[in-house]
Amino acid sequence: MDSLVRDCEKLSKHQTAAMNKTLGSVEATIRALELALTEPTSLASAHQQSKQTQDAVSEQLKELCTNVAKYGKHVERTFKLDLGVVAESRAFENKRTELGQAIMLHFLRSGDFDLARSFLIEDKSIVAEDSAWERFEAMNALAEQIRTHVLEPALEWALSKRTELEALGLGLEFTLHRLRFLQLVESGASVEALGYAREWFPHSNTSSERLDEITHLMGVFMYARRLGSSPYAGLFGERRWGEGAHEFAAAFCAVQGVAGASPLAVSVAAGARALAVVSKVSSLLRERRVEWSQQDELAVEVPLPDDMRFHSVFACPVSKEQASRDNPPMALPCGHVICKASLDKLARGVRPGATASGRFKCPYCPSMAAVGDAERVHF
Repeated sequence: MDSLVRDCEKLSKHQTAAMNKTLGSVEATIRALELALTEPTSLASAHQQSKQTQDAVSEQLKELCTNVAKYGKHVERTFKLDLGVVAESRAFENKRTELGQAIMLHFLRSGDFDLARSFLIEDKSIVAEDSAWERFEAMNALAEQIRTHVLEPALEWALSKRTELEALGLGLEFTLHRLRFLQLVESGASVEALGYAREWFPHSNTSSERLDEITHLMGVFMYARRLGSSPYAGLFGERRWGEGAHEFAAAFCAVQGVAGASPLAVSVAAGARALAVVSKVSSLLRERRVEWSQQDELAVEVPLPDDMRFHSVFACPVSKEQASRDNPPMALPCGHVICKASLDKLARGVRPGATASGRFKCPYCPSMAAVGDAERVHF
C-alpha cells in the first residue's frame, strides 16, 4: 500500500506540472492569435506557435496516459487476490444460526428494522427477542434526534443513567451538555449559554483533562460575533452531531451490556484487512504443497488497529505458543509469566518422574518456584 500511495503522489505531481505547462502553452498561443488580429504580419508566427502548442499538448497527454496505465497495472498487481483460497475455510460449518443472529442484530443496531423483519421471515431459525427490538428502536430514535439537533430526550436518558455511565467511565453526559452549550452559542444566546455551562458543567467529571476542555470552551465567548473565522470554528461543524449520535449509541449499548460497535461490522472490517495477507500466505503454502490445518486461527498474524483489539494476546516466552483456555498464562511468584504447559514441563524436568509439584528455577531469573505457587492471569 505504501508504494501505491507514493506512486499516486508522483502521478498527481506529474499531472499538475503537465497541466501548468499546457496552460502556459495555450495562453501563449492565445496571445499570438490576438496579436495576429491587429498585426497581420504576425499570422505566420501565430500559426507556428499554435502548431508547437498542439504538438506539446499531444506529447504531454500521451506521457500522462502512459503513466496512468502503468499505475493501473500496479494497482491490479497489488490487489490481485485469489479469494478462492480463503473461501475454503470450514470455520462457519454448522454456524448458520449464529451467523444469522449476528446479521439480524446488525440490522437492528443500524436501525434497518424493515430489513430485519424481512430477514426473519426468510430465516425461521433466527429468534428476535421483543426486548432487543424495543431497546434498539429506542436507541436509534434518540440517536436520530441528536442528528437533527434535538438533544433534550437524549439528555434526559443520560441523566437517568448517570450512575451507570459513571461506573463505566463514559462521558456521554458531558458530550451532550457540550453540544447544547455550543448550540446556544451558535444561535447567539451567549448569556443563556454561560448560564447553562455554570449549571451543568460542574456535574461532569472534574478530571484535569475535562477541566482543561471546559476552560477552553469558555474562551468561545470572545469570538461570539465571528465564530466562522475564530479558532473555535472547527467546533461548530455539522459533523459534531453525527459524532454525538455515534457516541450516544455506543454508550447506550454499553449500559445495556452489549458491544458498542457492531460485531459483524468489526469482523467484516478485520477480515477485509486480512484478505491480502491470508491470500498471499495461502498461495505460498499451496505452491509448496503444505496445508494449514488449524481452523480456529490464522497462519500468520494480521496487524489490526487499536480499535479492533478487544482482548490482550499472550504468547509464552518459553514455548512461543499463544495462550488459550486450555493453556492459560500463569504468573510465577517472581512476576514472570509463562503458559501452563511450559510451567508443567519445567516442573517435571527437575527430576525424572517427579510430579508437577516439583520446584524449578524461573527461566528468566534465579528465583525458585513450584506449580502450586503460580497463579492464573486473566486478561
